[in-house]
Amino acid sequence: MRSICRLLAIILFPALAAEFADAQPVLRLKAFHRQPISRSAQFDAPLKTRTPGRSHLLVEYAANPTDGQIAALEDRGATVLSYVPDFAFSISAADDASFDGLDLRWIGRLQPDEKTSPQLSDALAVDLPVSVLAEFYTDVDPNDARAIAVDAGLIIQENPDLSANHLLLTGTAAQIEALSEWDEVSYVFPAASELVSGTPVRACASAMTSQGQVTQAIPLVGDGWDGPGRGSADLHYFFINLTTKLPTDAVESEIVRAFAEWSKYAKLTFTPADGAASGRTIAVLFASGAHGDPYPFTGSGGALAHTFYPFPVNPEPVAGDMHLNNDESWRIGADVDLFSVALHETGHALGLGHSDSPGDVMYPYYRKHTALMPDDIAAVLELYAAQDGMPGPNPPPPPPNPVPVPLALSFQIPASPTTAASLALSGTTSGGDGTVQVSWSTNVGSSGSAQGSATWSIAIIPLSIGDNVITVTARDSKQNQVVRSFTITRSAPSPAPNPTPAGTDTTPPTLTIVTPSLTNVSTSASSLIVSGTAHDNVGVAAVTWSTSNDDSGNASGTDNWTTAPIPLYIGTTTIIIRAKDAAGNTSWRSLTVTRR
Repeated sequence: MRSICRLLAIILFPALAAEFADAQPVLRLKAFHRQPISRSAQFDAPLKTRTPGRSHLLVEYAANPTDGQIAALEDRGATVLSYVPDFAFSISAADDASFDGLDLRWIGRLQPDEKTSPQLSDALAVDLPVSVLAEFYTDVDPNDARAIAVDAGLIIQENPDLSANHLLLTGTAAQIEALSEWDEVSYVFPAASELVSGTPVRACASAMTSQGQVTQAIPLVGDGWDGPGRGSADLHYFFINLTTKLPTDAVESEIVRAFAEWSKYAKLTFTPADGAASGRTIAVLFASGAHGDPYPFTGSGGALAHTFYPFPVNPEPVAGDMHLNNDESWRIGADVDLFSVALHETGHALGLGHSDSPGDVMYPYYRKHTALMPDDIAAVLELYAAQDGMPGPNPPPPPPNPVPVPLALSFQIPASPTTAASLALSGTTSGGDGTVQVSWSTNVGSSGSAQGSATWSIAIIPLSIGDNVITVTARDSKQNQVVRSFTITRSAPSPAPNPTPAGTDTTPPTLTIVTPSLTNVSTSASSLIVSGTAHDNVGVAAVTWSTSNDDSGNASGTDNWTTAPIPLYIGTTTIIIRAKDAAGNTSWRSLTVTRR
């Protein structure tokens, strides 16, 4: 469970020691715990560094500093790197720099044991290699960062999805301790299994404050919308501009569903606002490039989103606003999953920093989620009162024999139809009892076992021309099992149809949902059949369906099509129907189904 580790004291200027005998500074950092030491002793024993004569320090003001105070700090040769709540900054400065007369409350340098995540304590207690992410200060040359990792004896694992100042490293506890002795290292925390396995992920660009970005070492920023203490907050939302990559009602529904997930556990309400400038309002904006703040988007493949922390860390009306990259291929239930990203960004809008636990929604690398994790819930309950019926931030320990977590199997269904002769598949398992084994089979007689367990992969699944029903089975040591099947249609490559030459047909099919007749449906049934029509100037090749629950399939027929029964789960399910012609042009329609 995440906690806010308080800094009792760092370095006191001799002239300020008496003043703070009864009132020592407090910082919201995860791993501070040392006792006061003298300024001279600290600066006489600098950490190892690639830039002798210059160090990374923390400086704190007694209150929120003015622009003039920051300018005065920079006039002494300091470079301000990031904001550290409350009223402190991470800076780079010459070791002989003078800070007298700057109204600083204290100044200090992080020690090696204060740069290591508490989440690594168990892993580092045994003499086995462990994979970690090392966060370096943003002014550190990437070549210096790599040289430091090599000097510590760590193995660098290349991963193109890492944030610019992160390195993925593997080594022993002694090697990680040696790494943290370097001045250039800001923080070390656990690496997610997806990063280690090379599964593509996207990094969060971090949330913003009026004083700049915060680092991985920050658990919470500010006191939340309710101010000091744990109270309730009535918040609002307003949609300024939405992506055209998905139906408008589906986009709004997924984002509101993300808001509602946080309010399940904390005393928070989210209601529509009359405008983006209203107080306590999360303004949601899909934007491209420069869009009015200092953090422009850089096209597809860059930052997915950024969010501004609550008032008063940020001023109104920008406080809490959520900006998403309009150039991304937003999806529901797959790939760049809108709900998962909105769920993470809402945590920032409520005041949460990034988690060190790889499975959490608030981990700095997005992953597909359908609900908050226990650490996410504990974190938000550090700021807000628990929802009625929910335990507070420190719930009682579980019973001696907790109920086993059910076995779960997850993977992303590949695109269909395809002309490929085989496909690769990867995913995860969780829960169950003992070792979990994953196997696969097809309706044409092929079968095999996956590599791995919690994170598994299948290198080759052969495909025959036509429909291939692929079944994936996860089975634990007590023979509990989960089975998921899907259909991939393999078509033989063929020349472009006449009379339309290849590459000249740009007209998408027309697609109509006839049954049900409404785009918002309420039902108590466990499944729903959808039917309709599709037409194209050359011809409709296929009609397919997918849901926000990761189910998918092919409809029967094209000009007049009907789906098989589509599974529904308690709550809201978004169903998307797509029609595709031979030239690859597509069109889609969606409906939202609420199962009572």
